[in-house]
Amino acid sequence: MAHITDYDDGISAIDAEFIRPNATSIHLIVENGHAAIVDTGSNDAVPIVLDALQRKGLAPEDVDYLVLTHIHLDHAGGAGLLMTKLPNATLTVHPRGRRHISDPRRLIEGTIAVYGEEAARRLYGDIVPVPPDRIMQTRDRARISLNGRELRFIDTPGHARHCVSIVDGRTGHIFAGDTFGLSYRELDVDGRCFIFPTTSPVQFDPPTLHRSIELLERQRPEAIYVTHFS
Repeated sequence: MAHITDYDDGISAIDAEFIRPNATSIHLIVENGHAAIVDTGSNDAVPIVLDALQRKGLAPEDVDYLVLTHIHLDHAGGAGLLMTKLPNATLTVHPRGRRHISDPRRLIEGTIAVYGEEAARRLYGDIVPVPPDRIMQTRDRARISLNGRELRFIDTPGHARHCVSIVDGRTGHIFAGDTFGLSYRELDVDGRCFIFPTTSPVQFDPPTLHRSIELLERQRPEAIYVTHFS
């Protein structure tokens, strides 16, 4: 059963239970019966997402968008499989990530190079490609409408070159993926969050990430949702 944390304004976090509970979030935005899902976790999270939709009174057909902050497999490994369950959804991804979502062979090879083949298969399973005609490239400042609710994309490289963050036009809140770092509850001190950067093994660029964080801060959001852990 999905573990769901509800926030205000139709925003929820679903625990993807990747490796362990309370480590990886999938975010759900609901606007008058229409939904967008931000990141997917791995293939193992697909039934969790479907259960969360059902518990929210939503059908798979109600999902308009599957939004990827970037294509690392803890965020996007389940995208292809989940898209087979969401008949009306369009997947959004940075242009640098598009070809790897429709043809994930190099993505799989890179993951095996980092984790080793046995661990990569165990963690992520078989990566399912997404048909190109179901993919939308979201460049910097692109906008989509979720039943009239605007979601705006900002290029925020640093963790990887293809990272984006998404600004919710209704609340001003930001879905930052790994750009704003990670924050596990067991690291909190006296009720205060301890946040530190996620240093991916290939494309991590500290000066660029610092500029991206400053860009997010200039948006003056009241809340930033990080994938690890909301």
